[in-house]
Amino acid sequence: MKSIFKYLLASAALLPFLTGCNSLDLESESTITDANYWKSDTHFSAFNVGLHAQLRERSYNLFILGEPRADIYGDAPFGGEATQGMEIFPANSLNRENVGLSNFANLYGVINQINLMIAKTEETGLLPEATKKYYLGEAYGMRAFLYFHLLRSWGNVILHLTYTSGSTIDLANIQKAASPATEVMARIKEDIAASETAFNGDYSYKYGKHYWSLGATKMLKGEVYLWSGKQMGGGDADYRTAKGALQEVNNCPGIGLEDNFTNVFAYANKKNKEIIFTIHNGRDEYNMWGGTSFRNNLVPQQAYMTSGNYFDENGVSFAETKDAELNGLIRLQIKKDFYDKVFRKGDTRKAGSVKAVYVKEGEDLVYKACFPYKFQGTMLPGGSERAWLDDYPIYRYADCLLLLAEAKALLGEDITTEINTVRKRAYGEAYFEANKATLAYPNEKGGDFYSGNPFVAGDDDPIETVLKERLRELMYEGKRWYDIRTLGYTAKYSTANEKRLLWPIDANTLTNNRELVQTEGYLTSGEGEE
Repeated sequence: MKSIFKYLLASAALLPFLTGCNSLDLESESTITDANYWKSDTHFSAFNVGLHAQLRERSYNLFILGEPRADIYGDAPFGGEATQGMEIFPANSLNRENVGLSNFANLYGVINQINLMIAKTEETGLLPEATKKYYLGEAYGMRAFLYFHLLRSWGNVILHLTYTSGSTIDLANIQKAASPATEVMARIKEDIAASETAFNGDYSYKYGKHYWSLGATKMLKGEVYLWSGKQMGGGDADYRTAKGALQEVNNCPGIGLEDNFTNVFAYANKKNKEIIFTIHNGRDEYNMWGGTSFRNNLVPQQAYMTSGNYFDENGVSFAETKDAELNGLIRLQIKKDFYDKVFRKGDTRKAGSVKAVYVKEGEDLVYKACFPYKFQGTMLPGGSERAWLDDYPIYRYADCLLLLAEAKALLGEDITTEINTVRKRAYGEAYFEANKATLAYPNEKGGDFYSGNPFVAGDDDPIETVLKERLRELMYEGKRWYDIRTLGYTAKYSTANEKRLLWPIDANTLTNNRELVQTEGYLTSGEGEE
């Protein structure tokens, strides 16, 4: 399978829409809809590549929407860097002047191109029926995925289901009101059903795991129905639908947990058996989150790592380890207590997710902070610092197991199998079996560890158990904010004002579309006001 980059090089002349759009991000170029295009299967293939490339370009925004407003971050950077506005996310100080993400996170540009793909694919007679259906399965699934992010972030949003063609047509000034969240959710579910119908039981990764598939649609369906069940009154009927969809993920070929947690994210083990859908990054192609967004928000400066003043958990100077290759900036600093209060002894996810930084006071090591260690990049030949070329998972099997546990917990069913399957991998089978009395569900509870713990709770409550394991398993994958939003735990696990759980709309978007109204909770200027 050629890389996305090689496909884009081959088809660059055919894909002017990849250069990006402005304002509401819906404008497209006439050359992709005129008589010169949609004349061969190569055109459809190239356009499908382009859709996934556009989605990849939004991967950083997907992270911002799904994680930093929760409880992982919030301390001052240990190296003293300025946070450059990133502090508004963990502080939940978003307001009309500081919206965090403008232009609805630039998701409408991708939606517009998906609409075009759907229209042209449905009407074409050029493609074999199986290929045509697979493209439609991808497109409907991706559109539902993007609208689900919009729904959870802004609530009422514009439903744009046709495409804009012609370079003179500018939807920056579209005058269209947002649809109620209930209508948006109904459309999301319709698109999921259309995706399932189009795939017609084909669980194959026809173009690779960095392309949408039926497995991705089933994962999305699970998430969507958990949200509508808990947040939109669907109740047990929706939980049962979510449960069924998540169980069907087992139809994906070769699916399963990797034996070792860190292998899931290893640069040399991309698209492994645990991955269901991932954002692919590669040399001379695309860096994780688009180049500097990961490097300049979550990675320590090389000057600190080579200074000899900072040490790892073994008392070894970072200057003498491979981590001297790290070079970035910390803008989102993980909370100091996180390192000691989230993971239990023996949990391999700790070393595979966070790296501790120590300083020396005399002969003593004193804990200073920690930074993300799940994605470690790779040192390219001739390089002087790590290149951030890890793939970024959107859906993986451990996520599926824990969502299934969530559905079962909401239905009052037993979650032992799913939780213990994840924990056994986390601790290693031998250690887990030797310590089942304290580690196996529902025994992992009580004691000083959970007394006053601000991040996780014991196994006494099944919902808390699910939240705990999802935090330990999925941090940096854009899930935590959505998890506590879905289950109603924002008051406990974030600083968010309950009236401001959604995101504000930027002034430029409101000016361009007078039919839009500001998100409820942000109707006046400034912080802390209604």
